[in-house]
Amino acid sequence: MKRAMLWLMIGCLLALVGCEDAPNDLSTADVPKQPLADTVFMNARVYVDGSSEHVSEALAILNGRFLAVGNNEAMLPLTGDATEVFDAEGAAVFPGLIDAHVHPSMGGQKVLYMCNFSFDASPTELAETIESCAQAPDAPEWIVGGQWSSNFFVDNDVSTPRKFLDAISGDHPVFLNDDSAHHGWANTKAMQLAGILLNAAVKDPAGGVYVRDKNGVPNGVLLEAAADVVAAVIPPYTLKQQAAGIAAVSDIANGYGVTAFGDARVPEMAMGAYKAADDSGKLNIHAVLYQQSYGHGGEPQPLETVATFDERAAKFGSDNLKAKAIKFFLDGVPTASRSALMVAPYTTDAQHPEETLGMQMIDTEELKSAVLRFDAAGYLIKIHTAGDGAVRVALDAIEGARQANGSPGQPISLAHAGYIDPLDLPRFSALNAVADFSPYLWYPRPIIESVLQAVGSPRGEQYWPTRDLLDSGALINGGSDWPAAAADMNPWPAIESLVTRKHPTDGADATFWSAQSVSLDEAIVLWTTQPALILGIEGEAGSIAVGKSADFVVLNHDIHEIPIEAISDTAPLQTWFRGRQVYVAPQ
Repeated sequence: MKRAMLWLMIGCLLALVGCEDAPNDLSTADVPKQPLADTVFMNARVYVDGSSEHVSEALAILNGRFLAVGNNEAMLPLTGDATEVFDAEGAAVFPGLIDAHVHPSMGGQKVLYMCNFSFDASPTELAETIESCAQAPDAPEWIVGGQWSSNFFVDNDVSTPRKFLDAISGDHPVFLNDDSAHHGWANTKAMQLAGILLNAAVKDPAGGVYVRDKNGVPNGVLLEAAADVVAAVIPPYTLKQQAAGIAAVSDIANGYGVTAFGDARVPEMAMGAYKAADDSGKLNIHAVLYQQSYGHGGEPQPLETVATFDERAAKFGSDNLKAKAIKFFLDGVPTASRSALMVAPYTTDAQHPEETLGMQMIDTEELKSAVLRFDAAGYLIKIHTAGDGAVRVALDAIEGARQANGSPGQPISLAHAGYIDPLDLPRFSALNAVADFSPYLWYPRPIIESVLQAVGSPRGEQYWPTRDLLDSGALINGGSDWPAAAADMNPWPAIESLVTRKHPTDGADATFWSAQSVSLDEAIVLWTTQPALILGIEGEAGSIAVGKSADFVVLNHDIHEIPIEAISDTAPLQTWFRGRQVYVAPQ
């Protein structure tokens, strides 16, 4: 401030005016004091963006924002009697991580209310779980839960899935999601309540398939939109219950060091639940809410106007909630269901004797029109594209929007995008399209086996081209997709496995397309600065910088100083959100 006063005196002299208003004694001038911090962390290893390239040793917080980042000495003038000072004792401090693609509104309901079993549950284990839930004294009318493996009916001889559930469910209707959260499995009562005729003449719904027995009768397995036919008649959880679920996921996320996320599918009631959780002070997260469209995989519905989406974005928005975002659901998943849209046909086998390219849920021209309109209106856009055919259709739609609305435009995310035809890979950078890498499927694991069997070799192994995309200049972010395909929201095993392309916890040496491995510095920013930019919250989150929300995590070890194979053991000691401590590790 003294420097500013000096320039005032010089300016007055140069203008040849008397400067009567300038103080005669600069040492006694009424110079505003440097504000004092509420909180200071010292003696830390502060990784400003998570990478090893930008490291400080201290930070200061005022009114929920970073006031200063630098060395210990720089914090001393900011420290007063009321300042809470923490000695980090050399601990690593990282920006709060960002899960750019996750389903908290679904995950909260799963955690609090559903009947759950592991992805690798055997038929016996699954039956015991469902029977226990159905016989519980406080069992709800509907037994809803999951999640059975994508290869469950490939690996296990279950002749009639619907009757298998009938035998263990008592008088309850039962609906179970699979590990991808795309497909369902229902018993007879659930299908009858949904109005599904159990005969060979019943037609498949648009965008879905009733898997059938040898007589053509639906057998209880419901692919894509067929699952939504049953899901639509399940009584929804109340607004209060849904808000409690979202608050629970906020706590879960903070426990992993996550302080921001993008909810990749948010119907209107869930938006209200987010607002209720936030209004009650139970949401310690920056949340970007991608509003669902076209029924999102269910029976196709007309796309509402931009103005209607605007109204919801305004109604449910807040400092923590951003809802000017939309999700388009273009295809399915490349597992045994073969519902992701591919450029070349899937493999055939006894259960899938006919060649197929998969499913396309939105007409090509309709998608182009929708992307153009919502991009012009300034919306964040995410398009579900699990197959390379869907990636191509989506890139064509983005190209049309760029030609009409100008380049580079806001980033447009292609969700999942694990399979990309080599001809389309350079288009990501050229069109400012994002490879939204989720879920964590870039290392050997059971669901990968289902994918490889369906897609075939060698194409099946060419999954998640991280190295090629980064080298091309494309944007990538990481996302758990939980509760789909991921057991939890933990980002640390995913970060490790992007570097090793190995399973992060089973100790096996097997790798998955190891040529696509990246460095730790490249991997970590896919959960910090990159998703902040992609989600449009780079002014608030993604790095430890002056003026940004004071979101950070103190770790149990320094991931840049340990063997790469130990990163999956990383856990927060403390998580801070908006300058408040929101998680402390149990002692």
